[in-house]
Amino acid sequence: MLGNFHIMANASTRQIASVDRYANALFQLAKEAKVLETVSSELLNLKKILNEDDTLLSMVKNPSISKSNKFNFFNSLSEKIEMSKLAKNFIGVIINKNRINYLMDIINSFEKLMSGLKGEMSATITSAKVLKEEELKHIKDKLKDKFSSEFNINTIVDETLIGGLKIQVGSQMIDSSIKNQLQTLKEKMKEVA
Repeated sequence: MLGNFHIMANASTRQIASVDRYANALFQLAKEAKVLETVSSELLNLKKILNEDDTLLSMVKNPSISKSNKFNFFNSLSEKIEMSKLAKNFIGVIINKNRINYLMDIINSFEKLMSGLKGEMSATITSAKVLKEEELKHIKDKLKDKFSSEFNINTIVDETLIGGLKIQVGSQMIDSSIKNQLQTLKEKMKEVA
């Protein structure tokens, strides 16, 4: 059983390394071409579009949809949102290399590189429901006070948390989710029994 875990951990590590390599390659190309801000805003726009439509996101991640259909979809979308040639070509490369299902992870990794360039820190906030703008601003302000830095926020919705938040900044994790509180209570009850 432990052997299977090791194999899964290696696959996950390779996936993360692959995502980071693709994001770094795009970052370096955009930096050389002096279009970092443009590519960054295009990727954020693309991420927003895909996050707002579950059908589009599942199509991107679906391995049974052919490369040519994905090329056609992204060509059409990139024209509609007036994406730069660099970003459009990059998406073509990751479709060709069968890495398009990691697009959202690549965008998140690119955002972290941009944050580093700007001297910002990155935080991932996981919540049971979509957070309102004022809630995000409040959390961002608290993080700024605690870490004395501006923050780039990545949000994830995980309904299994029931309520509360999980906030990850680098290797630090703040878990105030109801799911975690119930798990802690369960463990304490086992100790008593």
